[in-house]
Amino acid sequence: MELINIIKNGIPTLIDKLGELLPFESMTVEEKHVCQNNAKARHIIMYALSEEEMSKVHAMVSAKEMWETLALTYEGSKEVKRNKLTMLQRQYEIFAIEDHESIQSIVSRLQVILNSLRSLESTVSQYEINDKILKILPAKWRAQETVLRTSKDLEVMPLEELVGILTIYEQVL
Repeated sequence: MELINIIKNGIPTLIDKLGELLPFESMTVEEKHVCQNNAKARHIIMYALSEEEMSKVHAMVSAKEMWETLALTYEGSKEVKRNKLTMLQRQYEIFAIEDHESIQSIVSRLQVILNSLRSLESTVSQYEINDKILKILPAKWRAQETVLRTSKDLEVMPLEELVGILTIYEQVL
Protein backbone atom coordinates (compact mmCIF):
# COMPACT_ATOMS: atom_id res chain seq x y z
CA MET A 1 0.00 0.00 0.00
CA GLU A 2 2.86 2.36 0.76
CA LEU A 3 4.32 1.84 -2.71
CA ILE A 4 1.00 2.66 -4.34
CA ASN A 5 0.85 5.87 -2.30
CA ILE A 6 4.38 6.75 -3.43
CA ILE A 7 3.35 6.22 -7.07
CA LYS A 8 0.12 8.20 -6.66
CA ASN A 9 1.40 11.04 -4.47
CA GLY A 10 5.12 11.19 -5.23
CA ILE A 11 7.83 12.40 -2.87
CA PRO A 12 7.71 16.20 -3.20
CA THR A 13 9.42 16.93 0.14
CA LEU A 14 12.47 14.88 -0.82
CA ILE A 15 13.13 16.54 -4.18
CA ASP A 16 14.97 19.87 -4.43
CA LYS A 17 14.21 22.70 -6.86
CA LEU A 18 16.40 21.08 -9.52
CA GLY A 19 14.40 17.85 -9.39
CA GLU A 20 17.16 15.95 -7.57
CA LEU A 21 16.78 13.90 -4.41
CA LEU A 22 17.97 15.57 -1.23
CA PRO A 23 21.15 14.05 0.19
CA PHE A 24 20.32 10.80 1.98
CA GLU A 25 22.41 11.84 5.01
CA SER A 26 20.27 14.91 5.65
CA MET A 27 16.99 12.99 5.65
CA THR A 28 15.03 12.02 8.74
CA VAL A 29 14.32 8.35 9.42
CA GLU A 30 10.81 8.77 8.01
CA GLU A 31 12.10 10.52 4.88
CA LYS A 32 14.65 7.74 4.37
CA HIS A 33 11.82 5.22 4.59
CA VAL A 34 9.83 7.15 1.97
CA CYS A 35 12.94 7.39 -0.22
CA GLN A 36 13.51 3.62 0.06
CA ASN A 37 9.89 2.95 -0.88
CA ASN A 38 10.25 5.25 -3.87
CA ALA A 39 13.34 3.26 -4.91
CA LYS A 40 11.37 0.01 -4.54
CA ALA A 41 8.49 1.39 -6.61
CA ARG A 42 10.92 2.63 -9.29
CA HIS A 43 12.59 -0.79 -9.36
CA ILE A 44 9.26 -2.59 -9.75
CA ILE A 45 8.23 -0.30 -12.60
CA MET A 46 11.62 -0.66 -14.33
CA TYR A 47 11.56 -4.44 -13.96
CA ALA A 48 8.21 -4.60 -15.77
CA LEU A 49 9.39 -2.59 -18.77
CA SER A 50 11.13 -3.53 -21.99
CA GLU A 51 14.52 -2.00 -22.70
CA GLU A 52 12.97 0.57 -25.05
CA GLU A 53 10.35 1.60 -22.50
CA MET A 54 12.95 1.69 -19.76
CA SER A 55 14.98 4.25 -21.68
CA LYS A 56 12.03 6.66 -21.51
CA VAL A 57 11.92 6.72 -17.71
CA HIS A 58 15.21 5.48 -16.26
CA ALA A 59 16.55 8.96 -15.44
CA MET A 60 13.43 10.03 -13.55
CA VAL A 61 13.80 10.43 -9.80
CA SER A 62 10.30 9.62 -8.60
CA ALA A 63 8.15 6.58 -9.26
CA LYS A 64 5.19 8.95 -9.68
CA GLU A 65 6.90 10.79 -12.52
CA MET A 66 7.75 7.45 -14.17
CA TRP A 67 4.18 6.21 -13.83
CA GLU A 68 2.65 9.42 -15.18
CA THR A 69 5.02 9.38 -18.16
CA LEU A 70 4.15 5.77 -18.98
CA ALA A 71 0.43 6.43 -18.51
CA LEU A 72 0.56 9.40 -20.86
CA THR A 73 2.57 7.39 -23.38
CA TYR A 74 0.24 4.39 -23.43
CA GLU A 75 -3.11 5.79 -22.40
CA GLY A 76 -2.79 9.28 -23.77
CA SER A 77 -4.09 12.53 -22.41
CA LYS A 78 -7.70 13.02 -21.34
CA GLU A 79 -8.52 14.26 -24.81
CA VAL A 80 -6.94 11.21 -26.42
CA LYS A 81 -8.84 8.90 -24.05
CA ARG A 82 -12.08 10.72 -24.80
CA ASN A 83 -11.49 10.38 -28.54
CA LYS A 84 -10.60 6.68 -28.20
CA LEU A 85 -13.74 6.13 -26.15
CA THR A 86 -15.89 7.91 -28.75
CA MET A 87 -14.32 5.85 -31.53
CA LEU A 88 -14.84 2.57 -29.64
CA GLN A 89 -18.43 3.44 -28.78
CA ARG A 90 -19.03 4.13 -32.48
CA GLN A 91 -17.41 0.78 -33.41
CA TYR A 92 -19.73 -0.91 -30.92
CA GLU A 93 -22.78 0.88 -32.34
CA ILE A 94 -22.05 -0.05 -35.97
CA PHE A 95 -20.77 -3.54 -35.16
CA ALA A 96 -22.22 -5.97 -37.70
CA ILE A 97 -21.83 -9.54 -38.81
CA GLU A 98 -19.68 -10.20 -41.85
CA ASP A 99 -20.64 -12.65 -44.61
CA HIS A 100 -20.19 -16.29 -43.60
CA GLU A 101 -18.79 -15.32 -40.19
CA SER A 102 -19.07 -17.85 -37.36
CA ILE A 103 -20.56 -17.06 -33.98
CA GLN A 104 -17.15 -17.56 -32.39
CA SER A 105 -15.49 -14.99 -34.66
CA ILE A 106 -18.34 -12.51 -34.14
CA VAL A 107 -17.94 -12.76 -30.39
CA SER A 108 -14.14 -12.57 -30.60
CA ARG A 109 -14.35 -9.34 -32.61
CA LEU A 110 -16.93 -7.93 -30.21
CA GLN A 111 -14.81 -8.90 -27.17
CA VAL A 112 -11.90 -6.84 -28.52
CA ILE A 113 -14.13 -3.77 -28.60
CA LEU A 114 -15.64 -4.50 -25.18
CA ASN A 115 -12.23 -5.06 -23.57
CA SER A 116 -10.98 -1.79 -25.03
CA LEU A 117 -14.05 0.00 -23.67
CA ARG A 118 -13.45 -1.56 -20.23
CA SER A 119 -9.82 -0.42 -20.29
CA LEU A 120 -11.14 3.12 -20.70
CA GLU A 121 -13.54 2.52 -17.79
CA SER A 122 -16.64 2.40 -19.93
CA THR A 123 -19.05 -0.44 -19.35
CA VAL A 124 -21.69 -2.11 -21.44
CA SER A 125 -24.36 -4.05 -19.58
CA GLN A 126 -24.81 -7.78 -20.06
CA TYR A 127 -28.22 -7.12 -21.58
CA GLU A 128 -26.76 -4.68 -24.14
CA ILE A 129 -24.10 -7.20 -25.16
CA ASN A 130 -26.57 -10.06 -25.54
CA ASP A 131 -29.06 -7.82 -27.31
CA LYS A 132 -26.37 -6.56 -29.71
CA ILE A 133 -25.42 -10.12 -30.70
CA LEU A 134 -29.03 -11.13 -31.26
CA LYS A 135 -29.78 -7.99 -33.29
CA ILE A 136 -26.95 -8.52 -35.76
CA LEU A 137 -27.79 -12.13 -36.58
CA PRO A 138 -28.96 -12.81 -40.14
CA ALA A 139 -32.67 -13.26 -40.91
CA LYS A 140 -32.40 -17.06 -40.93
CA TRP A 141 -31.64 -16.84 -37.18
CA ARG A 142 -34.90 -14.99 -36.29
CA ALA A 143 -36.60 -18.07 -34.85
CA GLN A 144 -33.68 -18.73 -32.51
CA GLU A 145 -33.52 -15.06 -31.56
CA THR A 146 -37.23 -15.09 -30.66
CA VAL A 147 -36.81 -18.24 -28.57
CA LEU A 148 -33.89 -16.74 -26.66
CA ARG A 149 -35.63 -13.42 -26.09
CA THR A 150 -38.75 -15.08 -24.72
CA SER A 151 -37.19 -17.92 -22.71
CA LYS A 152 -34.00 -16.40 -21.28
CA ASP A 153 -33.28 -13.42 -19.10
CA LEU A 154 -30.80 -11.52 -21.27
CA GLU A 155 -29.91 -9.22 -18.37
CA VAL A 156 -28.21 -12.02 -16.44
CA MET A 157 -27.43 -14.57 -19.12
CA PRO A 158 -23.64 -14.94 -19.37
CA LEU A 159 -22.17 -14.31 -22.80
CA GLU A 160 -20.63 -17.79 -22.77
CA GLU A 161 -24.08 -19.36 -22.39
CA LEU A 162 -25.48 -17.32 -25.27
CA VAL A 163 -22.49 -18.22 -27.45
CA GLY A 164 -22.93 -21.90 -26.58
CA ILE A 165 -26.61 -21.89 -27.57
CA LEU A 166 -25.92 -19.97 -30.77
CA THR A 167 -22.99 -22.24 -31.68
CA ILE A 168 -25.22 -25.31 -31.39
CA TYR A 169 -27.86 -23.61 -33.55
CA GLU A 170 -25.16 -22.62 -36.04
CA GLN A 171 -24.13 -26.26 -36.38
CA VAL A 172 -27.76 -27.26 -36.96
CA LEU A 173 -28.07 -24.65 -39.72
